Amino acid sequence: MEFEVRHVAGIEDCFVSLPLLLIQTLQSTRSSLLPPLLTLELRLPRASDDPWIVAWSGATSSSTAIEVSHQFAECISLPNHTTVQVRAASNLAKATLVTMEPDTEDDWEILELNSEHAEAAILKQVRIVYEGMRFPLWLHGRTIITFHVISTFPKKAVVQLVPGTEVAVAPKRRKKNLNNIESSTGESHGAKALLRLQDSDRRLFHKSNVKGVELGVALTSVAFIHQETAKRLSLESLQLVVIVPRLSAKESVKNLENDASRMKGSLTSKEVNSGISIDNKEFRQVIVRLLISDLVAKGHLMVTRSLRLYLRAGLHSWVYLKGYNAALKKEIPVLSLSPCHFKLVANDKAIGNGLEMLDGHKTHRSQNLLPISGSGTSLGVVNWSTHENVVAALSSEFPCQEGEDCNHQDNKKGLECLLQAWFLAQLDAIASNAGTEVNTLILGSESLLHFQVTIHDSGTYGLVSSNRFSEKRNKTKDLPIEISYILTISEETLHSGQVNAYELSFDDGNKRVDVQGAVELFGKLTLRNPVSLCSVKDRTSVKGFSTDVSSLSWMGATASDVINRLMVLLAPSSGIWFSTYNLPFPGHVLIYGLAGSGKTLLARAVAKSLEEHEDLLAHVIFISCSGLSLEKAPTIRQALSSFISEALDHAPSVVVFDDLDSIIQSSSDSEGSQPSTSVVALTKFLTDIMDEFGSANRLSCNIEQEKRKSSCGIGPVAFIASVQSLESIPQSLSSSGRFDFHVQLPAPAASERGAILKHEIQRRSLQCHDDIIMDVASKCDGYDAYDLEILVDRAVHAAVGRFLPSDSGSEEHMNPMLVRDDFSHAMHEFLPVAMRDITKSAPDVGRSGWDDVGGLNDIRDAIKE
Repeated sequence: MEFEVRHVAGIEDCFVSLPLLLIQTLQSTRSSLLPPLLTLELRLPRASDDPWIVAWSGATSSSTAIEVSHQFAECISLPNHTTVQVRAASNLAKATLVTMEPDTEDDWEILELNSEHAEAAILKQVRIVYEGMRFPLWLHGRTIITFHVISTFPKKAVVQLVPGTEVAVAPKRRKKNLNNIESSTGESHGAKALLRLQDSDRRLFHKSNVKGVELGVALTSVAFIHQETAKRLSLESLQLVVIVPRLSAKESVKNLENDASRMKGSLTSKEVNSGISIDNKEFRQVIVRLLISDLVAKGHLMVTRSLRLYLRAGLHSWVYLKGYNAALKKEIPVLSLSPCHFKLVANDKAIGNGLEMLDGHKTHRSQNLLPISGSGTSLGVVNWSTHENVVAALSSEFPCQEGEDCNHQDNKKGLECLLQAWFLAQLDAIASNAGTEVNTLILGSESLLHFQVTIHDSGTYGLVSSNRFSEKRNKTKDLPIEISYILTISEETLHSGQVNAYELSFDDGNKRVDVQGAVELFGKLTLRNPVSLCSVKDRTSVKGFSTDVSSLSWMGATASDVINRLMVLLAPSSGIWFSTYNLPFPGHVLIYGLAGSGKTLLARAVAKSLEEHEDLLAHVIFISCSGLSLEKAPTIRQALSSFISEALDHAPSVVVFDDLDSIIQSSSDSEGSQPSTSVVALTKFLTDIMDEFGSANRLSCNIEQEKRKSSCGIGPVAFIASVQSLESIPQSLSSSGRFDFHVQLPAPAASERGAILKHEIQRRSLQCHDDIIMDVASKCDGYDAYDLEILVDRAVHAAVGRFLPSDSGSEEHMNPMLVRDDFSHAMHEFLPVAMRDITKSAPDVGRSGWDDVGGLNDIRDAIKE
C-alpha cells in the first residue's frame, strides 16, 4: 500500500502523523495493540535506495497523507508530496550512549543558553536516531536548533532513545575563536575557549590579620592560566572573562521523570526577606580577572576549590572561557551577604536543588544544626553560629566583658570589616601578580566569598578572649575553620545568558583603610538568610595513595614500561602523529598474576603518576569490579557506562578495571561450555567502548588542531585492567588494539621480597637492619606483596610493648626498631594467601616418611640424592 508524504506546519517534534487507514492496516498485522512508539521505514516504490527512518507515537493525521514537520523533513531530505511504501521495523536496539553535535556554531551558542530546556526536549521530541542523522529541536515553542548525530552505542543501523540514555554533546565552536585572534580587537574579547580545571593549591589564599583574627581569604575573583595557553588563545593578563561549565554527558539527557521534576522545580523560587526571591538554579557562571602563572599546566585553568564548587564543576572537568566586553556598571543597586555552605553529592545525584533556602531567623542560629551531605569537605559548616562569631569578633575594638551578651551587638561593622578584607585581598593578589597597581575590582551580580579563620578548637565557639574566640584550657594547636558567603549586588533576573558586571573603585592614597563612597556603599549592606548550595563531590583521588612508582623498585622497569605505553595513548602529540601517518593506535594495558602479586599496587601507582604528571594531569577512575560481581548484568553495564561517560567528560582520563575477571570470565576452563549471555553482552559492551573511545575516535578528530580534546570534546581515554591470568577473560578483550600490552607479575623472588619488606617498614616510619630483612625475605618463599604487608603489621603488633613510652615520659624516642624476634612471632602460624586453601591430613601414626609417598620414584630418588 502506498501513501503520500505531506509537509505541514504546527508539528514541533520529529514524529509523523499517520492516516487512519494506515493505522488500521498496521494494526491488522499484529495480534496485540500497536506499541506507543513504532519505527517505520518509508521507501520509494520500485527503488533500491536506503529508506527514510521515522517514528510514530500515536498521532493521527488530518488527511489521507502521512504528515511530517517540514523542518524535520528537510533534515532527513524527505521531499514533499512523495509517494512511499510503509514498513514497520521491529526489535530496535535501545541506545546506551549517543554522541551528537549542533549543526552550526549558532546552534551551539543557543544550546549553551538553553541547556536546561534542551535536556528534557530531546527525549520528548526525538526517540529514534542513527549515525549521520540530522534533526531539529524546538525550544520554547519557537526556537529551532539542529543536531547532527556523530555516533551511537551500540553500533546499530537505528537505535531508540529511552529514559537513561546518555547523550554526549560535542561543542561546535567558531574556528576563529581558537586561531590567530588579534587581542587588540573587540572581537577577541568575546572569543570562547575550552579549558580544563586544574586542582588548586594553598597559594590561592591570601593571609591577613584583622583585629587579631587570622583570616585566609580565598582568591575567588581571579583565575590563573599558563602564559603559553593565554598567548595561543589571544588572552591577556587582567582581562575580564566569564567562566561557564561545559555541559557533561550525564547532564545532557536524564530520564524523563527526573527531567520533569527538575523542570518543574526550576520554574519556582522560594521567597525570603520581604519577598526577595532566589531561583533554584543549577547553572552558574562567574566573572573573574585572568592572571598569568607558570604553576598552571598548559591548556588548564586554576581557580579556588570553593569557586569550582560554586560553579558545580568537578576536578578536571571542562569549562568555557569567554571574554567579557559589555559596559561595566558603576551604580550598586543592592549589597547583601548570605552565609552559605556546600552540600556535596555524587556526580549523578547533583541535580535539581541547585540552591535551597533555609527557613528561620536571619542570624540567631546557634542551636540549629544543618545536616551536611558529603562530610569529606572542610567547607561543610555544621553550625551557623560560626559565621555569627566571626562577624561578632570583627564588630568591636574591645573584648566582650564577662556576663555580657555578645549576640545582641550590632554586627554591621563586622560584616563591613569582613567584606573590606575580602576586597583588599583580591586587590593585593592581582597587583602582586600583574606587577602594577590595581584600584578597581570587578564583580558579577553574585560573588562567592570564602574565608579560613584560625581559632582554638573549643567545640562551642563562645566569646571570652581578646580575639573574641574561646580558648581551651589546655592549649591545642590552631585549627582553621572555613566560612563562606554569597555577595549579591543585583537582584535582577537575567535572561539569555546575560551577565552584568559592576566596578568598585578604591582610593589610590589610602585604599587599605577606606573605599570611595564607603558610607553610601556599606549603608546598603544587609545580612540575609543562610543558603545551601548543592555541588558535585569530587571522586577520591589516588594522590593520597601511599605507594608510588619509586616504591615499586622490586618490579624493575615494569612500572615505567606501563607509564610509557599509557603516555602514548594520552599525550596530544602522539594522537597527531598516529593520525598524520594513518596508523592504528596501540592497545591498552592488561596486568595479570596471582592474587596478591601486586597488580592493584602497580595499577594505582601508575595512575597516581599520570594524575600528577604536570603535562597531563590525568583524571583517574578506579573501578573495583569485585564490588560489582554480585550485581546483575544490566546494573553492571549501567555502572560501567557511567564511569566511561565521566572519563570522557574529564579527559584525558585513565580508567582502571581492577579484578576485571570477577565480572567477565572466560569459559575456556570448562571444556565445551559456552559463555553466558550476560558475559557475552558485557564483553561486547567493553570491546565496543574500547574500539569507539580508546583509539578509533582519535582518527576522526582534526589533526590540524593542537589538541584533539579541544576539537572533539571527548577523549582520549586509556584503560588498565588486572586479571589473574590471560585465560580468565575472553580472548576478544586481549586482542590487538584492545588490552594487548600484557604485563605479568610473578611471585616475587627473595630479593624482591626484601625490597617489599623494606618499603613497608619505611612506610610505617619504622627501622630494621638490612640483614634481618633479607633473612626474613629468604624464609618467605611463596609470599606475595599482600602477605608481606600483613607480616610487617603482625611484627609491629608483636613489638608494640617495646614501642610504648615509659611512665616517666622523659625519653626521646627515635623511629621504633623491629628485631628478628618480632618477625619470628609474626610468622608463627601465619599462612600466605596462596596456601590458605591447601590442607594436608596428618598420618595416623604421627610422623610421615618416604613410605607415605606413593609412586613418583624418579622424583624421590632425585630428592634423596
